[in-house]
Amino acid sequence: MIATIIMGLIVGLLGGFFMKVSFGGSTLVGFIVCVLVGIVGSFIGGCLGSALKIKNTVLQFVLDVVGACLLIALLKVIF
Repeated sequence: MIATIIMGLIVGLLGGFFMKVSFGGSTLVGFIVCVLVGIVGSFIGGCLGSALKIKNTVLQFVLDVVGACLLIALLKVIF
């Protein structure tokens, strides 16, 4: 359980960081908001994995990444 939370934080942090770096100044939100959105998206993916009772760490990681990417893409569309 703790490993899943740490993995979600790391995936979300990296997703938010890469989103801010890749989009540069084109977003109206700051670095902290990008990182927080990545973390929240990662936890959404993690909750989805828990709801589906996925025990495989690799699949859980993939869901974390997908959740973070989807929420970051949504932020990009909005701003």
